[in-house]
Amino acid sequence: MSKHKVTIGLVGVANHGNTILNAINAAPNLSLVSCFDTNTMAAEQVGRKFGARIASSYDDLIKDPKVEAVALVTPNQLHADQAGKAAAAGRHVFVEKPISNSVSDAREMIRTFKEAGLVLMVGHNTRRRQVFRRAKEILSNGTIGTIVALEGNLSRPAGLQPGLPPWKADPRACPLLPMTQLGIHLVDTAEYLVSPIRSVSCVAARMAMPGNVYDTTAAVLQLESGAPFVLSSYYVSPDAYFLRIYGTGGVLHCYPTSLRLELTEGGEPKEAREESFEEGAGSYNLQMQEFGDCILWNQEPETGGQEGLRALAVIEAMTQSVAKSTTIHVADILS
Repeated sequence: MSKHKVTIGLVGVANHGNTILNAINAAPNLSLVSCFDTNTMAAEQVGRKFGARIASSYDDLIKDPKVEAVALVTPNQLHADQAGKAAAAGRHVFVEKPISNSVSDAREMIRTFKEAGLVLMVGHNTRRRQVFRRAKEILSNGTIGTIVALEGNLSRPAGLQPGLPPWKADPRACPLLPMTQLGIHLVDTAEYLVSPIRSVSCVAARMAMPGNVYDTTAAVLQLESGAPFVLSSYYVSPDAYFLRIYGTGGVLHCYPTSLRLELTEGGEPKEAREESFEEGAGSYNLQMQEFGDCILWNQEPETGGQEGLRALAVIEAMTQSVAKSTTIHVADILS
């Protein structure tokens, strides 16, 4: 392909859609040509500001011959149907995580895009943050010895704040709310850094949000390596964001914009190092530029359908674990 920019339509321009909008415009290989949002005013503002066509509907956007690719920043329960329609129209798709609301839908999406020869990329941006790229280097060098355990928490008070989209508070549309929307980031990142997740035991509670939605969750996951991973995610607490990786020779503390490496010898403190990163929107910009490159050069995305499927399968295992009060093996979900 000789051209240098992929024409893209953005579906969902408000809230997180604005983050993806900015990343599209920062990408040197993407050109925003169309947008659609059920919030007509938001779509009109984007259209006027960026000179993009304002589509009258989703179907109108994907049928536009000027649109080569679509970015879906829409409610989870819409992903599978919207992606399927895009593929039928011959459009490449970037879809925000989770890839869909069910493993079966995710499998169908992967099959459809593979058969059509189209790119399907899932928005697992967290592994692209500088702190985790650096953590990958440190772990690959064996700096902290054998990895024996992980511990993480990704939480926000979104369930206590005004403006929460109704679908997020609907267990049918967004099962296990905190893990589906937040914890899944560290699920994908842990698999990227260490190894796939083998099994899940999860508990959940309804603590502060109205209605029938779980707003507080905690899980013990076991990786294929054998290491346990204790992961918590709450939708009704102050912000929390960390991933801690324990090894026989030290501990790696990962935060949004910093990293602390504590080395030990014989279990005793030996040395400590700290690094800081200027992150900003970097991980989002990287993923959208990668999406464009994958289309232009016929490449596979780092977080494609299979990576999205694996992360979703872990969340589905958590949901079943809560319902059945038992440990669920991810392989059973995937089979």
